[in-house]
Amino acid sequence: MATVIRRYAIATVSAAFLLLTFLQVTSVKGHCAETVMPSFGDGKTNVRLYTDYFCPPCRQMEPDIEPLLKELVRDKLITLTFVDTPFYRYSSLYVRYFLYAINEKKDLEHALYVRRSLIEAAKKGLDSAQKLEAFLKEKKITLKPFDPKPVFDSLSRHLKEDGIDATPSCVIESNGKTSKYGGAGNITDALTALRPKPSMK
Repeated sequence: MATVIRRYAIATVSAAFLLLTFLQVTSVKGHCAETVMPSFGDGKTNVRLYTDYFCPPCRQMEPDIEPLLKELVRDKLITLTFVDTPFYRYSSLYVRYFLYAINEKKDLEHALYVRRSLIEAAKKGLDSAQKLEAFLKEKKITLKPFDPKPVFDSLSRHLKEDGIDATPSCVIESNGKTSKYGGAGNITDALTALRPKPSMK
């Protein structure tokens, strides 16, 4: 597993640089007065999930952990933030469209559907805004463009502060303690451990 993770590792400095390239990509016309962060839930435990739509281990892991994420958010155990890490050539384009989609409808179920759709698009090798927009339209996903700079700035800070250099990664903040996990198995185990322990009778 460590070998697989290292294969997709990129230096944090490169990640921060690539995040800045978001700002240089021509956006679909539109605006939004409110900053739309890709965060869901209001639990006391903060969970930041770092993935990339073009990262094979991420593409395999995300759909598998969806039920667990929904359960933890539903039960008000976590506040979940998706931090898409632009480690691949077209990653920044995909992140931008994810944000446009949740700006239209900020709901976890919808966000997970959009993420599954973007994973499918990445597998198809869609490499332009036109192709991606057409694909999302086929999926009945509507977009509400806005200036994403404040979101990108915040995500960039998370990347730097958490020292992320590989995907998938997960950072969990709970009771004043911060822990980082890498690899699908470790992430799944860490999230599962956030479930309440069964009471002993």
